[in-house]
Amino acid sequence: MGVILGQNQYGKAECRVVRIVRDTPRHEIVDLNVTTSLRGDFAAAHISGDQSQVLPTDTQKNTAFAYAKEHGVGSIETYALALGRRLLVATPAATSARVLVEQYAWDRVDDGTDGGHDHAFVRRGGETRTCEVVLTRDDATPPTVTCGLRDLVVLKSTGSAFKGFLVDEYTTLPETDDRILATSLVARWRHAGDGVAEQTDEQWNASYDGVRRTMLSTFAATFSRALQETLYAMGRATIEQHPTVAEIGFSAPNKHHFLVDLAPFGLENPGEVFVAADRPYGLIEATVLRSDLATLNEAPEAEARRLLAECLDVDRWVQQVAAGRPYADADALLAAASAAAEHLDDAELQAALARHPRIGERAGAGHDAAHSASEQAGVDHDDADVTRRLADGNRAYEQRFDRVFLIRAKGRDADEILAELERRLGNDDDAERAETVVQLREIALLRLRALVGAEDAS
Repeated sequence: MGVILGQNQYGKAECRVVRIVRDTPRHEIVDLNVTTSLRGDFAAAHISGDQSQVLPTDTQKNTAFAYAKEHGVGSIETYALALGRRLLVATPAATSARVLVEQYAWDRVDDGTDGGHDHAFVRRGGETRTCEVVLTRDDATPPTVTCGLRDLVVLKSTGSAFKGFLVDEYTTLPETDDRILATSLVARWRHAGDGVAEQTDEQWNASYDGVRRTMLSTFAATFSRALQETLYAMGRATIEQHPTVAEIGFSAPNKHHFLVDLAPFGLENPGEVFVAADRPYGLIEATVLRSDLATLNEAPEAEARRLLAECLDVDRWVQQVAAGRPYADADALLAAASAAAEHLDDAELQAALARHPRIGERAGAGHDAAHSASEQAGVDHDDADVTRRLADGNRAYEQRFDRVFLIRAKGRDADEILAELERRLGNDDDAERAETVVQLREIALLRLRALVGAEDAS
């Protein structure tokens, strides 16, 4: 049995850096929580205790404080980028540096003067601004800059409903057309594109304010049939209105408010008095992505593989297509993806088919529900005759070939799909296997076009 060192990193966590700008009698305060970490060739430190390539975490802490003075903190993004670059210079064995910064807001004490007191402050409640930067030594790999906020508590007193959900013997939640919608939002958005890391303090600060404003205005204006719908609407608006944002992720606990029964006291309660329950709570999480080639090219490896697996869940294909990045254009991507899907072995075929529901059936657990629903839009699931004919055809196909019937359903109606099913029942095993691979490839390319914003009319 062998033993090897796995992934490792080290750094200094939660350095509380406070910078007071005293250039004029009217002071400014910047209050930060800074965490740094380094990855690279530090195996000797773990295996033999050799620290010769290790920059002490105490030095990382000192650099965080020194850079608050030397570089300044006009925005947390430029500060984090500068700090990360310095740590890479100081640590030759490091291959990447990660800097996470949280910023706590302060307001001037209202002393009755215009604009507040010059040097007295009160800590502001509400959200905390965050940013995370990751830099590498590879000049071809741009820094990753992820901005965000946490603990942004928002509430709508109306304009939200929740109904039409699954019901079983354990369901007690009543449907409602009007409820309070409240959450304590965590949001993180990643910037991508040429020159992002060279933005000025003013541009970073304006970008943060703009994204925050977009999220809040969308939250307020969207009639919410579920918190999930609201998060998607906020993410979509952010992507559409802010060109450098490649993706945005949300984590949103549902802060429940339940109507209090005042009848025992002889009082009516037409949606006016509620009890705020802090736990247990629903936790809704979602990521909204920009559909373009740059997003796929610049996505972290794990995220790129996840996106590609939604197109064709075959490990070899995913790895091969991901390894070909960056692609010059969509045609180059599609050509590489098509070539990689030309042949699938039996295990790959089985794995890919497992993600697809039967034609005419709603997607279940383990299926690509969102893709399948849109691709099968030409099939009327409420038409009993169509549903019966497809069920009979699926059953006959599975008895004949011992796998689910697969066809690129987008652009085809139920009659066209049924005609193809009947025709393919006449194939021999080899011919039908080849057709199934072709259909998987067509579906993969269709989804890939949608992923990079190169959809055609098919």
